[in-house]
Amino acid sequence: MKKTFQMSIFLIVALRLALPGRQSDAPDKLAGVKTKAEIDTLVAKIRGGKLKGAQPLFEREKGPYRIYTSFIENRKGAADLHGTDDEVFLIVSGAAEVTLGGDISDKKSTAANEFRGTTIVGGITRSAGAGDIISIPRGTAHQMNPGAGQVLYIVIKMNGSR
Repeated sequence: MKKTFQMSIFLIVALRLALPGRQSDAPDKLAGVKTKAEIDTLVAKIRGGKLKGAQPLFEREKGPYRIYTSFIENRKGAADLHGTDDEVFLIVSGAAEVTLGGDISDKKSTAANEFRGTTIVGGITRSAGAGDIISIPRGTAHQMNPGAGQVLYIVIKMNGSR
């Protein structure tokens, strides 16, 4: 677990250093910046069932990226497709079957260039577990399925339309 968090902090710092040229002229004010201790507390609450779904870690209003945790337990996650955004998942704990590509069979628009449904048809499915990193280019359907288990992962979402 300690090694995974060191890797996640490294990725967060690397992303932060890699993006300064894409940011606007507005001052850099990251909302919800977490220390390692705060991230550890957040993960403990998620694992204890006190928090569900996505929890923000780093984000800036209308900024070029946001970083948050996502937790799925005892169910298949929604099938998503982001037309202009790239995502990177870092699995912190648990495991899931990850499906990438194909198309969402019951695709519904949830916002401009954003689609969601329940099932992907024609994608490629692989197993992923703690420490694995998954890159999801814009326009790629994706879905996490921990089955009867659970998966906790950090999402780095780069907003391509900003």
